[in-house]
Amino acid sequence: MKNLGIDQDTGDIYIGSSDRRPDQPQQVSVFPVKVWGELADAISGPEIDASFISDYVFQELSFDPVSQIRRGYVWRKMDSQPQNWGHPPRQDARLITFQYQGFLGILGGKLPTQVMFTFGSQSNFTIGELVHFEPDAIGQELLTIKMRPQFGFLPRLKKSEIDEDDLRRLETALNNVSMGHRSSPPASVIDRCRDALTVVLSIALNIRDKDLGELIKKYDASFNNNQRTVVTNLAHTVSRLHARAKPAESGYPPVSDRQAELAVGAVAEVLISLRWAEWAPS
Repeated sequence: MKNLGIDQDTGDIYIGSSDRRPDQPQQVSVFPVKVWGELADAISGPEIDASFISDYVFQELSFDPVSQIRRGYVWRKMDSQPQNWGHPPRQDARLITFQYQGFLGILGGKLPTQVMFTFGSQSNFTIGELVHFEPDAIGQELLTIKMRPQFGFLPRLKKSEIDEDDLRRLETALNNVSMGHRSSPPASVIDRCRDALTVVLSIALNIRDKDLGELIKKYDASFNNNQRTVVTNLAHTVSRLHARAKPAESGYPPVSDRQAELAVGAVAEVLISLRWAEWAPS
């Protein structure tokens, strides 16, 4: 049985069999991970101990910062720790030891429609969604995960174009979008995008205390041809995504990170279309 071992004193990582003494440490990246087969209203990162060890770790084989695609394996911490690697009496190392964990075993034998991962610590983590998995030549399941970007997903506000009081409201709403995008399940991200677009249209129309549906109608009516604009088309899309996440809606699959990304992109494009923001130069 293949094992992954971590030396608590040096941080060295070994991959092999605990029945044999460790070979040379390997240059691999290993991260605490938590797997979510059923999404809670609020998700969190993996629980870690004082040595930054969690019940599951992710061995990263590759990460593409452009596509945000991460590939690798999940390992499960064994019950008794640390473990001796090597046959008695020559046991050459005591390592925090993980056993390869089949992916469906983590999920209780069932593959849900959506699987999310959180990497890092309980309160400081990144989020990814499973997009593919397949067994390799030795039977381990190689996971392909699409990570959410952590920065640069909203444009930079042109603060001189917005009244000071309105700017405070807008910055608060966009900060909620950013925080949600970094740490919340997809339905919550969409909720915060809907809230942000409500603030945006209320500022554009100088109207308070109206919901997004009413603001969309009033914004369209402000144009002579009463035609739906890019701004209200995007706002209407986010409004419908928000409704799809509610229990009363049926016939649709659960909202996923794809819909959450669409909602965040809609907020960004509305700000650009109103000329209230611009993308930072790359």
